[in-house]
Amino acid sequence: MTNIHVCTAQQSQYLDMKICKQPRTEVTKKATTRMVIESLVDQLIASNLISNERLFEQILYNKDIIWIQNENINGHLFAKADITDQLKTKTNSFMMYMPTNPIVYEVNGEHYHLITRIDSTRAKPNLERLSQAPKPILSAARVNDLLCSIVMRFYETYIEDLSQVADKNKELINFVEREYQHFLEAVKELNDYHLNWHPRGNGHELLLKLIDNLQLLKSQPGKVLIDFSNSHSYVVVESPYRMFKQAQKAVQAL
Repeated sequence: MTNIHVCTAQQSQYLDMKICKQPRTEVTKKATTRMVIESLVDQLIASNLISNERLFEQILYNKDIIWIQNENINGHLFAKADITDQLKTKTNSFMMYMPTNPIVYEVNGEHYHLITRIDSTRAKPNLERLSQAPKPILSAARVNDLLCSIVMRFYETYIEDLSQVADKNKELINFVEREYQHFLEAVKELNDYHLNWHPRGNGHELLLKLIDNLQLLKSQPGKVLIDFSNSHSYVVVESPYRMFKQAQKAVQAL
């Protein structure tokens, strides 16, 4: 099997890894579901809120988020560029990763392609999927599932990393936990209605609005966030990765 070693949180969250998106010109004139995933991935990379190592192992190359398997080849949101042509659907050999003009990211000097086979299945976001045993998909990814899984795992990883910093920012942790819980409750509420979950339907659009309203996802270290649930107080966003690096430099300077 083609696998990537997954470290524990303590081992990996402070390691250095470079993730750079390669220049590319979009040729599609209409909006497609893969563009929504691409935009969210780019947003998380740009946030610098968790280390790239953690982002890679928890989201970009994680079976819990998405797992594509063709015989002995594995792919996820990211797949190594040199194996993407082998990751085809079993029914009609449709490419899971764009064969021409692919969306390419460089990870520590190695090229990976972003999944592009994301269909228009009318499916609600499954909030329980991350707690279930991952199974390889055989045809295409469900966009609403993917969006929620990515957001959920990002919040869980950020909260976990913040909680492991020696000088914990409890106010920030509480804020992030409340925003995350509000997101989960809002998605559950959407699931209770008879919405059209097609990518051009109202359910999908409402889900995109929920994600767009999440303050943390649009933040970077140092940004001030308004806590509307606590008498309009505020918190300052911090990166546990950067906090560790700063503490490390301070120790080395002694």
